[in-house]
Amino acid sequence: MQFALRLLLRDIRSGDILTLIFALIISVSTVTAISLFIDRLQLSFESESANLMAADRLISSDDAISDNWQTQADELGLKQAQRTSFRTMIFAGDNLQLSQVSAVTALYPLKGVYLVDDTLFGTGHEYTQPPQPGKIWLSSRLASLLGVNIGDQVEVGETSLTVSHFLVRDPNASSSAFAISPRAVINMADLAATQVIIPGSRVRYSLLLAGDKELLEQYETWVTPQLNDGQRWRTPTQKGERIGDTIGKAQSFLLLAGTLAVILSGIAMALASSRFVKRHLMQVAVLKTLGATPKKLVQVFLIQFIALFVIGAGIGLAAGWGLQLIISSMLAGLMSTALPEPSLSRLWLGVATGLVSMLAFCFPLMQRLIKVSPMSVLQPGFKVEQNTVIIYGIGFVGMFGLMCLYTGGLILPSIMMLAIVGIGLLVALLGYSVFSFGRSLTSGATSGWQIGFAALYRRLLPNLFQLLVFTLIIMLGLILVGVKSNLISDWQQQLPADAPNHYLFNVQANQIEPIDNITDSLNIKRSDWYPMIRGRVTTINDTAVQTLYPEDKPEPELFERELNLTWSEEVGKGSKLIDGDFNANGLSIEQRVMQEANLKMGDMITINIGGNDVTLPITSVREVDWGSMQPNFYLILPKQALADYPANFVSSVFISQKNAQPFYKAMSQFPTVSMLNVGDLLKQVQTVIGQLSQAIQLVLLCILSAGALVLLASVRSTLEERLEEGALLRVLGAKKSLVQQALFVEFGALGLFSGLIAAAGAEACLYGLQVFVFKAEASWHPLLWSLGPLIGVVVISAIGLFASRKVSSVPPMHLLREV
Repeated sequence: MQFALRLLLRDIRSGDILTLIFALIISVSTVTAISLFIDRLQLSFESESANLMAADRLISSDDAISDNWQTQADELGLKQAQRTSFRTMIFAGDNLQLSQVSAVTALYPLKGVYLVDDTLFGTGHEYTQPPQPGKIWLSSRLASLLGVNIGDQVEVGETSLTVSHFLVRDPNASSSAFAISPRAVINMADLAATQVIIPGSRVRYSLLLAGDKELLEQYETWVTPQLNDGQRWRTPTQKGERIGDTIGKAQSFLLLAGTLAVILSGIAMALASSRFVKRHLMQVAVLKTLGATPKKLVQVFLIQFIALFVIGAGIGLAAGWGLQLIISSMLAGLMSTALPEPSLSRLWLGVATGLVSMLAFCFPLMQRLIKVSPMSVLQPGFKVEQNTVIIYGIGFVGMFGLMCLYTGGLILPSIMMLAIVGIGLLVALLGYSVFSFGRSLTSGATSGWQIGFAALYRRLLPNLFQLLVFTLIIMLGLILVGVKSNLISDWQQQLPADAPNHYLFNVQANQIEPIDNITDSLNIKRSDWYPMIRGRVTTINDTAVQTLYPEDKPEPELFERELNLTWSEEVGKGSKLIDGDFNANGLSIEQRVMQEANLKMGDMITINIGGNDVTLPITSVREVDWGSMQPNFYLILPKQALADYPANFVSSVFISQKNAQPFYKAMSQFPTVSMLNVGDLLKQVQTVIGQLSQAIQLVLLCILSAGALVLLASVRSTLEERLEEGALLRVLGAKKSLVQQALFVEFGALGLFSGLIAAAGAEACLYGLQVFVFKAEASWHPLLWSLGPLIGVVVISAIGLFASRKVSSVPPMHLLREV
């Protein structure tokens, strides 16, 4: 052991093994920093999302919350609060208004804050407690409709309450469209006195929970089997929620970034390991000449690799921790809340990356190194036999396994690996074809460009490998740039500055024209009007929906409640027809709920509307962008199917801050019209999007920095051959400018070809990511085709000339002594 460590220390002092240590540090630190940073961002996003739901988890129910559920939460040490929501008339003198009232317990909200104000339509200040008993908070619109101010009395059912604040924002602003009437909040202690909840009342009960994630998961496992129709377990990032979709896409991107970091680390370790073998050929031959057995050599190198791993992984973990602190501090000023501390359990990925990299790349090469013949002492030109396909095949499998473990799936790693394999084959074919052009220049080359192109063929295999490495690095960078640009652009397009922030419900046909006049007079942007009728899906192909799904699994969303139905002659904004004929006098269904319910074109759907059954076949499928804030529906029926049923109408409008008061005042002449204000939710989502955009840019910078280091290591792996060739040229009388020109042509050509192939690979990979990962439309990226070659020529030439600067700056005799 002491002998092995002495050899290791000598290698470190001589610098021979520093490349491997440095590569290991890069691998571990990059992956550790990305992993910890992603963990902190995910925790932050979950916290932001929880603020939109007023809790970490929530159970919503049509029935009163079970005492057993509350008891179990207490036993697990979870914080809990309750909210009971209902619609009732609120009276103030001769004025009355149908309102959405929430009665909440003392600990509500568990997450987030209220915004309240003492002036109508004020911007509000934070408040963390609900109204005191005997008090009520009214939204500014409700207060203006009732004509009341702070200190006035209003009647809710059988009790009178005093207005103490105007409600600007409820922390549960992301709740469902149940809250379409003007809002009010009271203390749960006053609910019984109102006597508004009687048998048959439409009430929504909510149990809100907060606490340790593991305890919440235990509670979820316990309570989920007990949920029945009309009861749902909700999480902050639940699919279908606007904020959940946003965070889901962000997490996919960050996982992609981490996956690319794993690939970069594997490339770095492969290059470093190959260099390590070349540097130790002579040492192994000498040790064998002195009587060292293969077993002894295995022990020596095993001890060295363990020591290297401990040193490199230790420094890498520390550097990764420090790097994520730097990135987090840079982002701190841009975040609305402080980033939570990362979990120490996330450090395992950095350790695993270094370990898998060494096992996949170092140990196969070490076995080949041990087989070197002692005769190599007398034959300096001897090269160890390496089965490159097997060695790098093992590394390929190791990296793929690590990526699967990291992402928790197969789709993302498979797309990336298939792209790499395809690029590898393309590089081998195109590279050989192009580099063969230099074959005719290997003799008689006199100019810089001839010598440069000739060098491409003379070092055919090393240059093909470097072409592959350069291509992969540039391709990974272009993928990140493309995904980042598309992702952020997609978010910004989905949430423009004038996106509708109010829904108008319960509008009668004779009210549409006067409301249009109001919006036109105030220059308010409005979407189309849609009729709306309530109905419930009861049978599929003459089979009751209750019998189609096991009792231990929740029903698809399409069947668990009454739906808003409409008719329309056009697909409408925010929707896209993806299958069938929209005007075929059948049922048009939203794609996601169709897949969730395992339905197909032609299935006969029976809908109960007002006690009557309407049966129609599925004749078209729509993809709905729920983030467009346009009125959208799961089911659209033909007009003749709904013509005999009374309908009210719905639309969406954008109300700016300056138009809010005059619009609400003008709408007071329509007391039966309900409005849902989703402006607060949009602001919260836009805040999260802003944070994501900044975080993605910093993650991109981290990944590209690691890529630049791998590029430098790749150039250095063939530095000795270039030094030898440069020295011979200088000895034969070549000028310094000629050598520099030859190097520039060689590296520039490598960069140009790498950039072009990388652009093609990035385009193909982005197609797969857009379609299969981000669930978006595929698009063309013309910027990549100019950015790829430009980056290739400029960056690779700069790095190559910098790494090879000794070739033209050091006297030829010094170079000859070194080589």
